[in-house]
Amino acid sequence: MGFHNAHYFGALAVVAMAFLSSETQGTGLNHVLQPGSYEVEVIAEDPATKAQQTVRKVERCLEAPAIVKHEVFAILSDMPASDCPKYEVCAGETRTGFIAQCASADISSAVGMFALEPTAFRGRIEIKDAAGKLKNVEIQYGRRTGACDGAAAP
Repeated sequence: MGFHNAHYFGALAVVAMAFLSSETQGTGLNHVLQPGSYEVEVIAEDPATKAQQTVRKVERCLEAPAIVKHEVFAILSDMPASDCPKYEVCAGETRTGFIAQCASADISSAVGMFALEPTAFRGRIEIKDAAGKLKNVEIQYGRRTGACDGAAAP
């Protein structure tokens, strides 16, 4: 095999590796957040006064494939953008987020960013109207409580 053929096969191997990467690798980042059952405190913040109030606590099962694919975070309170299509944005091992964009008559959008630790996370979601005015804020604090059981919500 000549020198030129070696370069050809080397380039072919690199291209093949790119196409054969596993779907479970997602973006190739390993988030520090561990899979398991998480208790999530959901807090609503008034954008004008900054007053905060816990609106609910939920138990969620965060599974490894969903963490790898950045599919674990969502708006958990009853806010305008909670049912809108969501696009995950991966920012790194210790942070992630999403963008939600509504196409309804009441156009609103949301941006959520989350800081991740091995057994906890915290996040802030800002919901804006069509004019870009901040309308709602949701804050989430999650802590791992153990392994998932059948009762935890996805």
